[in-house]
Amino acid sequence: MPTEPPPATATLDEALELVDELERRCCEPGRSPRMSALRTTIDRARSSIDTGEPERVAALLEQAGAQVGHLQVGCCAPNRLPLYAGVLERLTLTRLRVGPDMHDA
Repeated sequence: MPTEPPPATATLDEALELVDELERRCCEPGRSPRMSALRTTIDRARSSIDTGEPERVAALLEQAGAQVGHLQVGCCAPNRLPLYAGVLERLTLTRLRVGPDMHDA
């Protein structure tokens, strides 16, 4: 029997865990305003899921994806690339799970 995928909020929690790991591996942990902004954007998307705002969720997920891309391209450490890819994957999975009627959230 196939298992049911985690809810969209759980997927964003996973993305936040990956962001935390990225920051721990950063050259200057705790000092990246861009990493903090990404965390804030993901938190806002999660809150929008909880309040049933699919259009806002979609916009915030797109914004978070752009922030991840910016960070990834500016990152000089290949060992962090899988973490960036993991964050993007979870943002995409969240978007797929949050339909216009929010039935999957």
